[in-house]
Amino acid sequence: MHRCLIEFDELTEAVIVPSESEAHHLLHVLRAEEGDAVAVFNGKGVEADAVVHINGQNGLELVVKGIKEASLRAFDLTLIIAIPKGSRSDLIFEKATELGIARIIPVITERVIVRLKGKQAGRRVERWERVAKSAAKQCGTKWLPQIDAIQSFDKVLENLSQFDAVLLGSLADGVKPLKAAAQELQKRELKSLAVIIGPEGDLTAEEIESALNAGAIPVSFGDLTLRTETAAIFALSVLSYEFLWQ
Repeated sequence: MHRCLIEFDELTEAVIVPSESEAHHLLHVLRAEEGDAVAVFNGKGVEADAVVHINGQNGLELVVKGIKEASLRAFDLTLIIAIPKGSRSDLIFEKATELGIARIIPVITERVIVRLKGKQAGRRVERWERVAKSAAKQCGTKWLPQIDAIQSFDKVLENLSQFDAVLLGSLADGVKPLKAAAQELQKRELKSLAVIIGPEGDLTAEEIESALNAGAIPVSFGDLTLRTETAAIFALSVLSYEFLWQ
């Protein structure tokens, strides 16, 4: 079934006129035809069944046939990620969306190579939002992750208390494995959890100390040194399994 993202808070209209880009995607990429079934969702948990209607005057319309009960997130998983270089960030945002992550906070740390500011930073966030929307339509989720503006690592650390617990990917010796830490946290009946993934070259010693002082729990991803995007996908997969897929 085709899927179409419509940005609405409540679905009350019997007929929906999708945006120009969504209409183009349905008609010219997915080759939707009159009477085809379409799943309409708003990225906030609301989904509806609809069918395609080709209107000569208004173009493509979606006739709503039934609204599915809105679902609520039982658990919020957040990724705090140092921005990697090149197209690797797109992969992270795509896979994080597919894994059901609630929020992604891109940060600039001391060793981050990509330094985005002003309009350039805004355009990059808009790109990530498009990547997330495409992934959401493909994988069948009702949810889009909240993607924060790019910010400094220090600023994020100032607000770690908003999460019930925060994990920090660590290369230090003797650190507890991610799975063991996650299973211990399950006993606390958390409602939210964040995981911090550092950049190429890892966080500096000062940044790690600041994160630990802010309450982050260091965890190991194994004996191998993973790329930023691999570490992010690995951590989110484990945490999604432990906290979301219940």
